Amino acid sequence: MNKPNQIIHLVRPALLVLLFSLALSTVRAQPIPVELMLGNKYGAVNLAFSKSFGPESRLGFFHMNTVQFDYRDETGHSYILQDLLYVETIKHLNVTAGVAYSKGGFAPTAGLQYLLAGKNVMFLLAPRVNLVEDLSYDVFGFLQFKPALTENLKLFARAQFLSVFDGESHIKSYQWLRLGLDTKGIQFGLALNFDEYGPHPAVETSAGLFVRKEIF
Repeated sequence: MNKPNQIIHLVRPALLVLLFSLALSTVRAQPIPVELMLGNKYGAVNLAFSKSFGPESRLGFFHMNTVQFDYRDETGHSYILQDLLYVETIKHLNVTAGVAYSKGGFAPTAGLQYLLAGKNVMFLLAPRVNLVEDLSYDVFGFLQFKPALTENLKLFARAQFLSVFDGESHIKSYQWLRLGLDTKGIQFGLALNFDEYGPHPAVETSAGLFVRKEIF
């Protein structure tokens, strides 16, 4: 690797951290959920949130950071990080632009988000394209319910999915299901992950437990 490329390789992660830190300082007063899942095959840490810069602002920040760690094989580790600024064009529909970072490297990216957020339900659908020479794209989304059971206890149910493609074929997909309880800003319960890899994917499953806490 030549010297300019080495510098770029070192600077890109720092730019991601800087962008995340600046945006986080703007939304720090709002809770941000972090989830730890421990399954029978691997563990995962997931953080995903979308926050506007103010009550009346059409501008905001979306961050997703998903890390999977294999208990036995380091080559099984994977991660994807997105830092996106968005502008609401019409109600519930955002146009996004920012950066993504994964094992494949750093890429500028742009996309759309359709977000519905109510008292007990939240839905996000977010297609995205990496703006690089070899185009790749993905679709991320989730559906979440938190209906009240008692004054201090809620049901927590969430389905999250991601599908990643390049110009030729399927790269990776997952569907993550969570079912548990919510009390005092902490969610916990049963976790079931389905994962598919490669152009001719077979479903791999990992079942376990999760705990989710709203921080900041």
